[in-house]
Amino acid sequence: MATSKRPSRRKPLNVGDRVRAKTTGRVGEVTHVEHHDTGDQLTVTYDQQPQDEYLTMPACHGADLPRELIDREK
Repeated sequence: MATSKRPSRRKPLNVGDRVRAKTTGRVGEVTHVEHHDTGDQLTVTYDQQPQDEYLTMPACHGADLPRELIDREK
């Protein structure tokens, strides 16, 4: 029995989905999704963390990341 060699497609992320950024490991929520020919660009708002008062504003509040740098939080 042959198996399919097709790459599996990830389920698309939507506004309100819980995610983890691969770059920082921070967990948050998708607040905006932009669809481009090269892939999706997602805006993630991070959950509040104790170290946030010591970080710069963009680092503590969220980030705009391509889909490849985000994992769905379980």
